[in-house]
Amino acid sequence: MAQIRPQRGRVTFAAIALLAVVLTVFVLASPAGSQSGIRLGVDVASFSQRATAWSSANVVHRSAAVERAEALGKQAAEAEAEAQRQAALAAARTTTTSSPPTTTTSSPTTTVTPVPTGGPTAEQWAALRNCESSGRYDAVSPSGRYRGAYQFSQATWDWVASFSNPALVGVDPAVASVADQDDQAFELYDRNGAGPWPHCGAYLS
Repeated sequence: MAQIRPQRGRVTFAAIALLAVVLTVFVLASPAGSQSGIRLGVDVASFSQRATAWSSANVVHRSAAVERAEALGKQAAEAEAEAQRQAALAAARTTTTSSPPTTTTSSPTTTVTPVPTGGPTAEQWAALRNCESSGRYDAVSPSGRYRGAYQFSQATWDWVASFSNPALVGVDPAVASVADQDDQAFELYDRNGAGPWPHCGAYLS
């Protein structure tokens, strides 16, 4: 009996020691695992927040860039339109100032075209030309619309030529010959009287 007791004591002591080791490992391991899990959760949430913020900032940046590009394009188009408008105005001013008025020309040019009988005399036609263009067969009004000694518009000239001399349709009245201009004026007078010359036509009465 005396030999059995010491053996039980050794077994009991070993069991207690093993239990203590297991408890120590469990206690030391549990907080570490818990803390690791907490750190992992915090890191994932932070990364998700940063990703969301970056995505939102990228969308805002791209939207601002598109709006800026559209604004620059609109400004460029407006600048180009304004430049074209200024160029057109400058060209119009140059044309207006470079075209000499018909009233500042030199001595009138006389015509040798025989005037029709039974109508205005040669002197009356000369007075009409002097009133309309200072007698110049190459005269052009400041606007460029009325041309030649009798200041025909191109439309009126072509209308008269269509039934009097079709070969003159499309010809610039200011470059037509003296005889053709006179004939066109005589034909116009035969059809419409002095009406085509509202002011200077008084010389034909």
